[in-house]
Amino acid sequence: MALSKYDKDLLLDLYRTMLTSRRFDQELIRLLHDGKVGGFHHSGQGHEAIAAGICASLEDKDYLFYHHRGCNQQISKGISLEGIYADFLGRVDGTTGGLGSGIVHHVDPDKGILGQSGTIGESYILAAGVGYSIKYRGTDQVCVAFNGDGATAREVFHGGINWVGLYNLPVIYVIENNLLASSLHFQNSHSLKEGGSLADRADSYDVPSFVVDGNDVLAVYEVAKEAIARARNPKERRRCTLIEAMTYRYRGHFEGDSAEYMDKDVIEEWRENRDPLDNYRKKLLDSGTFNEKDLTKLEKEVDDTIKNAIAKAEASPIPGRDRIFEGLYA
Repeated sequence: MALSKYDKDLLLDLYRTMLTSRRFDQELIRLLHDGKVGGFHHSGQGHEAIAAGICASLEDKDYLFYHHRGCNQQISKGISLEGIYADFLGRVDGTTGGLGSGIVHHVDPDKGILGQSGTIGESYILAAGVGYSIKYRGTDQVCVAFNGDGATAREVFHGGINWVGLYNLPVIYVIENNLLASSLHFQNSHSLKEGGSLADRADSYDVPSFVVDGNDVLAVYEVAKEAIARARNPKERRRCTLIEAMTYRYRGHFEGDSAEYMDKDVIEEWRENRDPLDNYRKKLLDSGTFNEKDLTKLEKEVDDTIKNAIAKAEASPIPGRDRIFEGLYA
């Protein structure tokens, strides 16, 4: 794919977003291992290109539901880094005042980030409701809901896609298919025809669908750009879309998971040959669009941004004893 067709700012922003997501995750894991973060963290390393490519065509007014491996998605939509870190650290300056600590539950209504359901896959239904609200109000907003391949085995997927198809809602469902639902390979948890995909399920609901290389940020960007443009147009026969982005995660289901079910050779293959950041960086350099100095400068800026976000989050106060009475009405 020739890079000359793309605006240079877009190309650089995609790299910045993916790199920020990767560095954020690496530093969060460090904080967890240092004993500063409690609870569970589900690493999104290896998934960065999906959220970056999709969110590049979204605006602040558009809505997003992320899933449990969702920090990449929030960062790509523009959430405050110090706000997420402060939540994980249980500090009052977090996006939820520190109540989102322990597992990823963050919100930013100004950026259209509505959070996630506490039950896997329920955002398929929540997004349908938001999509109906958009259609009722007659705006050109879009709602995107991310889920993993495992969530697509739940009944809520079928309820949600039936609704968005029936009422032609401006909703885009994104399946981040990293081949593993917790520890089970997706082909062992889904009834699929030979050579079939999860995206095929959209056909019976007359919903357009795409399968894309989730580690190629420009491929994801192109598919999402088309889907989002159709979703914004009330005259389109089909405003809804299902996108299945194929990828792989580099770590266990959660930090602390021994991941004995993962083949180390497979992980190494994805890291060495299919890493979304490394391959995109090489593409930017090989095309002559940017040079080593350009990218090194950006990488330092990202590292400094992450360092400053952590410093601000750690400087935020810990909630006082009155926290136990917040939100208490009876």
